[in-house]
Amino acid sequence: MHFSIIGGPLVAIRPLFHPFLTMKTQQNQLGDIENCTRKHLKMSEMSFILEGDVNISVTVTELPGGELQFTVEVLDDTGSIGDLNAMYMDFADDSLTSGMVISGEDVTGTALKVDGVTKVDNYTNMNGEVIKEFDKFDVGVQFGTAGISEDDIRVTTFTLSHSDTDLTLDTISLQDFGFRLTSVGEEDGSRDGSIKMGGTAPEAPANTGAIAVVDVVYVNSDSGLGDADQFEFINGEVNGSVLNNDTNLDGTAYTGTVTAVNGDEANVGQLVPGSNGGYLLVTADGSTDFTAYDEFGENEFDHLAAFEIQDTEFTYTIEGGSTATLVYSVSGVGDLGGGGGDGGGGIFG
Repeated sequence: MHFSIIGGPLVAIRPLFHPFLTMKTQQNQLGDIENCTRKHLKMSEMSFILEGDVNISVTVTELPGGELQFTVEVLDDTGSIGDLNAMYMDFADDSLTSGMVISGEDVTGTALKVDGVTKVDNYTNMNGEVIKEFDKFDVGVQFGTAGISEDDIRVTTFTLSHSDTDLTLDTISLQDFGFRLTSVGEEDGSRDGSIKMGGTAPEAPANTGAIAVVDVVYVNSDSGLGDADQFEFINGEVNGSVLNNDTNLDGTAYTGTVTAVNGDEANVGQLVPGSNGGYLLVTADGSTDFTAYDEFGENEFDHLAAFEIQDTEFTYTIEGGSTATLVYSVSGVGDLGGGGGDGGGGIFG
């Protein structure tokens, strides 16, 4: 069995004010950015793969409010696929079992009993070799319907919460998991097989190291690379560093570097596209340079009226794996703009 672990908590900060906005618009933007930071708030994350005739990837993420989000995917890297019928698991603290709540779009049934679950419905039973090796589970989560006539679930997401206790990755650390798949076979084949498989989750990553913190940066819609006359506020500083508000878990300031941008180490020091327009360069020391222009010299925010706002997002990662969202809040200049930027030449030449 192969496991990979990704860890790192994220926390949010208060937003800053755009220098060109009226007070009413500033207040609206304050609420928008607070909502944005809450949306991206998450804690530690752990991923692992159960290997067999069909491989299954599991990613578990701590969410605000003490919930765990599970993303389960049937991989297609063995030549066979399958319809995900059910997932089973144990909890490190059996006393939490009765208070667990499972919810998800594909969830069609659950069963909870300490060391007592072998099935949710008749077509999702786990009796046999898996139960002999791993014993009965604490919970079973059923997805969709039997067979693939009505659904063929290859990937699904659900949340696990507790009525009065915050859950963490420690809840499932080193715990046994089981999966029931039907309609197993080659993609275009008969798919008349079925699989019961089990394994043990890895140890949860320790919450040690550094914490990357959400940043909000304000720029104008005619901002270009190297523009000294644009307003780029990072935590109150003009042309500051995204690292300035990152911390170590002991509360001291983070003194390391940016290790990846948009999830790729090769992107450090390179221009990368935003989620909703624009390009950004983030260096290892956390300094940034944003342009509203694409590689052809076209302004991707030219449609904005004066003071109209459009957000575009990037992510950056620091040593230890913690990742934070970097939100660029682009304000339209309309007829107030004075040109500038990369107009005409493009950002790549």
